[in-house]
Amino acid sequence: QEMRAGNVHLQPFHRVLSASLSRRFPEAIAEAGDTVGLTIDTLRDVERGASALVLLCVDLTEQVLSEAASARAHFVVTYSPMPHSPFTTLSTDDVLGRIVLGCAKHQIAVHSVHSACDAASGGVNAWLARSLARGVVRPIVKHPKVADAGQGRVLECDEATPISTVVERLKALLGVRFLRLALAAVVAPEALAKAQEFLTVKTVAVQVGEGATLLRGWTGDLLITSEMSHADVVAANAQNVNVILTGQSTIERAYLQYLRQELESEFADSDWNVLFKCSTDCNPLSVV
Repeated sequence: QEMRAGNVHLQPFHRVLSASLSRRFPEAIAEAGDTVGLTIDTLRDVERGASALVLLCVDLTEQVLSEAASARAHFVVTYSPMPHSPFTTLSTDDVLGRIVLGCAKHQIAVHSVHSACDAASGGVNAWLARSLARGVVRPIVKHPKVADAGQGRVLECDEATPISTVVERLKALLGVRFLRLALAAVVAPEALAKAQEFLTVKTVAVQVGEGATLLRGWTGDLLITSEMSHADVVAANAQNVNVILTGQSTIERAYLQYLRQELESEFADSDWNVLFKCSTDCNPLSVV
């Protein structure tokens, strides 16, 4: 029987929230050596019946920490690992030290999801694949021990879908005006819009982040990932695979909006009045 959020005897708020995130994104399915889970603990508690503020962000930067401290946030859910590397000393002379010490000073707990979120059945890759079209979604590489978990996702669409439809759905999901598209067919620039309507896909692969390593040699109709090298895009096109590049952190940022809604629903009837808010952190790169 599923237990409602917060109905855990004597567990402090940050531990209840962290446990919820670990159920969604088990540390066991993260890549080896990745920093996921409750990475920064806190002695601060939230009384039952009181309010708690949770920030969600892609990168826990000094700007996000300042935002969290000013708002007296209790918890930060970050996609990217924090701390992202082991350390032997904590010093204000470097960014990592200032962020970790700042979280300790302001008693802010931090939970990183990263590759556990990538691989989870309800994680970022699965969410994007399910949102594109009706069909069957499966991992590209299945996890050896955890059912439905694994690297990347393949969507087998129920019906052939024009690339133009996929592009518009993807733009709407990610909240962007532009994507980078490499068609496998040679198309004149003035015929690009018509070609997107004419060309259809049924098998779509999705991989957040740098997708070349996992998707190199994959044969299907369309590959969606954050970044690929020029050579890997050319190689994919040579295998008759179309490619869409979204840019780093774009997919993750959109997924956090979805995760915020999921957590709001879960904690709506909890022992605390929890406000989940997406941080103002943004992609450091701009299209100009």
